[in-house]
Amino acid sequence: MKPPVALVSLGCSKNLVDSEVMLGLLDEAGYPIVEDNEDAQVVIVNTCAFIEPAVNEAIEALLDISELKKKGKLQALICAGCLSQRYQDDLLAELPEVDVFLTPGAVDQVVEAVQLALSGQREVMKAPLEYIYDAQTPRWRSAPSWLAYVKIAEGCDNRCAYCTIPSLRGRYRSRPVDDICDEFSNLAGGGAQEIVLIAHDTTRYGEEMEPPSSLAALLENLPTRDYNGWIRIMYMYPTRITTNLINAVGQSICTVPYFDIPFQHASQGILQRMGRAGDGEVYLHELAQIRRMIPDAALRTTLIAGLPGETEEDFEVLLDFVRQARFDRLGVFPYWPEPGTPAAEMEDQVPPEAARQRQEELISVQEQISLEKNEQFVGQRLRVLVEREIEEGVWAGRSYRDAPEVDAEVILRAASEGIRTNIGEFVWATVTKAQVHDLTAVVQG
Repeated sequence: MKPPVALVSLGCSKNLVDSEVMLGLLDEAGYPIVEDNEDAQVVIVNTCAFIEPAVNEAIEALLDISELKKKGKLQALICAGCLSQRYQDDLLAELPEVDVFLTPGAVDQVVEAVQLALSGQREVMKAPLEYIYDAQTPRWRSAPSWLAYVKIAEGCDNRCAYCTIPSLRGRYRSRPVDDICDEFSNLAGGGAQEIVLIAHDTTRYGEEMEPPSSLAALLENLPTRDYNGWIRIMYMYPTRITTNLINAVGQSICTVPYFDIPFQHASQGILQRMGRAGDGEVYLHELAQIRRMIPDAALRTTLIAGLPGETEEDFEVLLDFVRQARFDRLGVFPYWPEPGTPAAEMEDQVPPEAARQRQEELISVQEQISLEKNEQFVGQRLRVLVEREIEEGVWAGRSYRDAPEVDAEVILRAASEGIRTNIGEFVWATVTKAQVHDLTAVVQG
């Protein structure tokens, strides 16, 4: 019998898809999959290395798991993902605790990586950044059964000045429409109630294909006739949201009106330094168009505070943008200088404490907006996907406004004794209370 394998997946949902592909390939090859690292003879850590805190988290996880070798059961430790790509020339010497390093382009070679590690060899398994899975690739679903991610493309061509993704994931490459549709059918038929379309830039989908396609065309082709769940789109690039795409979202019965648009900033000068197009005025016009075409649209963004050269005037522009945009959800990150990126070499670096202070100020402004937005839902009925039970008669779930992992929850309470909900299924609930992030709602049964 082959040795059992466990996998620790760090980072974003895009990494999670790679993790599920690796587990699927190992399962197909006959390796038992276990959840607990202490039950495994081989552990794979699929790492993120987007910013230094993620690098530190990855290294700490590898070192912690390597302690299991001293207990005698763990035979091999493999580091997969972006850490292996970013530091491949140094890893064998810097992390002797790890047996094999697997770069993102070599995901499909995971079975060979396990075999090498078990044989006592140490190697960095490199491959061109060209691989992307397809609908026929086996996947071991590690997300909840009701939730599934579909990676519609891999890589990124945007070249933002602060970002390492192009060097870690390669050029943008889209999967064929028919192949994505096949995967969608498989997941929907397998009980997935929410299918999330992801890529580093979903709105670039299909541009490089021959003939070209688009995200709007993909939505229109998805086989949704008998599907009663949700389709959610993440990671839209601001200046690529077309009228056709907004129409496609608005006319789709299954696609939730949720627009995740990482604007990153609103000052034209800072956006130019980032290598990004547009400005606050352009962005506000875009948001107004979305709301005009889809009045109940939920809008989410992420921002960066403290990019080199960001003046107090630039920050005031960003604050004013947030006040006018009135996002439903907003995340803010202080700028982190990543070695090898153009922004790390820029003059006028903003002190970290100033970046954190600006982050806190943005969050404070947004919290008031979030509360006001949530209060508008009191008395309304929302469809909620139930995800966990808190206690008898109390559950937590998500509405169309809440993406998994990154947004808020709807706390559900039974209107009377005897009312039950099923985890992984939808209920209708009436909102009774609004907080800064979460809503409370009553299930009538």
